Amino acid sequence: NNMNELWTLLNFIDPAEFDDCDSFMELYGNMKSKESVDGLHDVIRPYILRRLKEDVEKSVPPKEETLIEVELTLLQKQYYRALYEKNVQFLHKDCKKALDGPSINNLAMQLRKCCNHPFLLTGVEEKMNQGKKHNSMDEEADFLVKSSGKLVLLDKLLPKLKEGGHRQ
Repeated sequence: NNMNELWTLLNFIDPAEFDDCDSFMELYGNMKSKESVDGLHDVIRPYILRRLKEDVEKSVPPKEETLIEVELTLLQKQYYRALYEKNVQFLHKDCKKALDGPSINNLAMQLRKCCNHPFLLTGVEEKMNQGKKHNSMDEEADFLVKSSGKLVLLDKLLPKLKEGGHRQ
C-alpha cells in the first residue's frame, strides 16, 4: 500500500540487503520520476515471482464452460418488465418515499440485479415479506430460493452434483 510496507516486506525477505528503512525511503520514498520507479523495479525484480498457469501446471484441462438458460420467476419477470418500461407506479407501489423502492437510474445494473435475485433491488424484499412470518430458517431459505430462477436451478442441481461425487 505504501513504501513503508514495501520496505517491511523486503526487509522480511532479505534483511541483509534491506536493513535500513530511512535509506530506503530516502532513495525510493518520493516516486516522482520514471527513473526512480525503474530503479525500484530493478531492485525488487529478483524478489518478484510471476508465473503463468500454463507454465506451471501442464495437467490442468482447458476450462469448459456450459451455458444454461434459466427462466425468470414470476416475481423477477414483473420487476424486470417494470424496470425496463420504467413503470414507476408498479416499482414504488406501497412505498412511502421514492427512495424506498428500486431506482430506475443505471437501468442496465438494475436489470442485472433483477436477473440475479429480485431482493437485490431496493425495497423488494421488505415488500414481499409484509405480513409474512417465517416459522423456521428452512421456510425463509425456501422463500429466498423460490424468488430467483438461478437459485431454483442451483437448489435442484447441487444435490445431484453432490450425489454424483462432483468436486467433493
